[in-house]
Amino acid sequence: MWNLLVFAVIGLFIGGAARLLYPERRFTHVAGTMLIGMVGAMFGGMFSWILWPDVEGEFHTGNLAISVVGAMIAIAGWAGVAYQRRLRGRATSRQ
Repeated sequence: MWNLLVFAVIGLFIGGAARLLYPERRFTHVAGTMLIGMVGAMFGGMFSWILWPDVEGEFHTGNLAISVVGAMIAIAGWAGVAYQRRLRGRATSRQ
């Protein structure tokens, strides 16, 4: 259970870092970016339990690494979707 909390906190940090590294790209608010990072990290962390099963009192470094990758994929995917929506909106407004 504590692992999920750790994954959520990692996702919040990754979401905040994404907002700091790319401040000009405003596909969502800060809280939204942090929430997307949190969800991605939790999914990545739960996926990592396939490789390293959850054992009470133990925490694997691989779980942390995959939760970070999950958060990064979720944020990058959401940014890509938002960018495509923005491009489609501009294309339809020019016609």
